[in-house]
Amino acid sequence: MSLKKFVARNKVVTCFIIILIIGFGYYFFLHIHPRTDNAFVVANVRPVSAFVPGHITDIYVENNQKVKKGDKLLTVYKVPYELAVETLKSQLSASEFNTSALKEQIHKSKLNIKVNKAKYENAEYLSKQAVALYNTRAVSQKSAEQLTRNTDEAKAELDMAVSSLIINEELYKRSLANDKVLRSKLADAKVNLSLTTIYAQSDGLISNMFVSVGTYANRGEALFSFIDTNKWWVQANLKETELANVRKGQTVSVRLWLYPHHEIKGIVGNIGWNVDRQLTSAKTALPIVEKENEWFLLPQRFPVQIELLDHDFVKYPLHVGASATVIVNVSASEFTEMFWQFGLW
Repeated sequence: MSLKKFVARNKVVTCFIIILIIGFGYYFFLHIHPRTDNAFVVANVRPVSAFVPGHITDIYVENNQKVKKGDKLLTVYKVPYELAVETLKSQLSASEFNTSALKEQIHKSKLNIKVNKAKYENAEYLSKQAVALYNTRAVSQKSAEQLTRNTDEAKAELDMAVSSLIINEELYKRSLANDKVLRSKLADAKVNLSLTTIYAQSDGLISNMFVSVGTYANRGEALFSFIDTNKWWVQANLKETELANVRKGQTVSVRLWLYPHHEIKGIVGNIGWNVDRQLTSAKTALPIVEKENEWFLLPQRFPVQIELLDHDFVKYPLHVGASATVIVNVSASEFTEMFWQFGLW
């Protein structure tokens, strides 16, 4: 039977075969290179929160506003923090005066020791002379005893002066330590005062901002989001069957669904080879093995980070979470994977 007769007699079968060939051809044409529509735009997004608690007195930005690094975002009520700085300045000043006074007291105590030491040495000399003269009956016993008592009194005054010096030195050390503590507290208070105004840490975009003046801001509580616009990526979740030939540094073609006629160049930045599939029962700590479709098992997807190159952000602004189609410019292994799954490879 000729091909023409077969086609004429089996038009439905012929049409089905042609459609099947076209379908398979289109599928493999799309998968000559690793490709995925499971991709989206990502950027560094961080919450903006107050570093010190207080109600908001000033807001300098609006929702979805672009800002530059160093621009003011908002200010928390400053007065309590200004008063804390002034109070600690006064306390530190008083403590420093006390330290200076104690330093002079130490100098005075040292001079007092010098004077009392001279008095003691003089009294001791006179006492020894009186004892010697008493032994020769040159002075009376009463005079000798009086000079000996004077020596004891001079020794006691010298000991008191030494004790006073030790006390003043200890008080001076404590005052110096108190000065150091107050300086640390003052530095901390100045830091808290500087943190009442929040600045942009990089160029970025304000997002999800719904706060107003008068809102009380707790420390660390997110008020709105800040999108860092200095660096953009596309996360492409590629099937594990397409990752065999994908390597860091390979060129990539990206098309955003926002701009389907504009191709963005990129390179493979990082390949994530770790996803969590292991489940454990919280009650028994035993592993949980989920049932899977035995007829057709879907391949696992792994995130691949795509760095964008030379993108015109003015003409084609990016949005976090925007959908994208990614094609890695390297050959895929669709035939191999298909035959392997059917046990033919």
